[in-house]
Amino acid sequence: MDCISYNRITGMHLELTTKCNALCPMCARNYKGKVRDKLPLVELSLENCKQIFCYDFIKQLDLISICGVFGDPINAVELIEIIDYFYECNQNIRINLYTNGSLHSTDWWKRLAKSIKNGYVIFGIDGIGKTNSIYRIGTEYDKVIENAKAFIKTGGKAKWDFIAFKHNENEIEQAKILSYQFGFSEFQVKKTSRFFKNLYENDPNLDSTVVDYGRHPIYSSNGEIVDYLELPENKMFINDSEKEIYRLIDKYGSLDDYFDIAKIDCEAIKSKGIFVSAFGNVYPCCTVYQQICYGSLFGVKDNKELNEYNLSKGVNLSAFDMSIKDIVEGEFFNLLQNSWLLQSICEGKPKSCCRTCGENLNFHNMQHSNWNKSKSDSRGE
Repeated sequence: MDCISYNRITGMHLELTTKCNALCPMCARNYKGKVRDKLPLVELSLENCKQIFCYDFIKQLDLISICGVFGDPINAVELIEIIDYFYECNQNIRINLYTNGSLHSTDWWKRLAKSIKNGYVIFGIDGIGKTNSIYRIGTEYDKVIENAKAFIKTGGKAKWDFIAFKHNENEIEQAKILSYQFGFSEFQVKKTSRFFKNLYENDPNLDSTVVDYGRHPIYSSNGEIVDYLELPENKMFINDSEKEIYRLIDKYGSLDDYFDIAKIDCEAIKSKGIFVSAFGNVYPCCTVYQQICYGSLFGVKDNKELNEYNLSKGVNLSAFDMSIKDIVEGEFFNLLQNSWLLQSICEGKPKSCCRTCGENLNFHNMQHSNWNKSKSDSRGE
């Protein structure tokens, strides 16, 4: 079995901050309409990044994806300065940044366009006009488009990611046309698997009395359910994990029974990447990081959800205290990889790895539907 090796790392997923101006209902930071009480709001500064990411490490990378698990990177005060530092270390590096795009002035976005010399900004825009804020709560569509246009006109390359729901699927074609009229390089429909979370993990955001695997509650700020997100009616926009989950349950009796026998083919190893959190901790991927947070930050008590957390207890994963090399080649990464060979979840086999990189259930590879066309095709010319 291949292992995660420091010298082979060519990619990094970087969470610069846990802060966000939006409150998307399916986001891990959202607990019944509010930011989780136990989630610290932190960010990495330019000084922090210079301390953690030495010149030689950045030099060996081909790609940095700046994308938050709990936050949006445009909330990080020194984002542009940090990007500039990465290019000082490696002029050929690709940097992709994922954002809701609804903060800052157009001048700031023009600066960002000049800073990202090789890569894309991927804007999450899930509808036209007020439709976008049904999911992207706290954002303004007109502001997002204004910022995106300023970024593109200054030479920045942008992509439009559109999460499909029942309430917005009728706008997908029009959004695709607008994306090319505005200058986006690509339009992509995303098919979320989060409707099915209660089938494979203990999500306290989904009360057992309202669980419906085709719907997800939208809460008001006082914790009342005000509406629901629903699966698209067009099956083209539904994540294939739905039918795969039910097929596995039918075959094995439950998902936990499937997880017990699942062979893990680690995407982090295949992509030669690591994940660094806004706390400065290093993990193989964002899924393991989020799963560990269920125990350390969110107080989840279900033992089957805590295997990754238990492996990490007492292990120093901070790049402020140790080099990235020492962490990657250290105790936790070895413990995690050895846990893939355990016979069951009850013995400590990690659920997050089984569901994300199991041989029959790879949520990441099931989420995209690329509707990219040439500009002339998209305009009907």
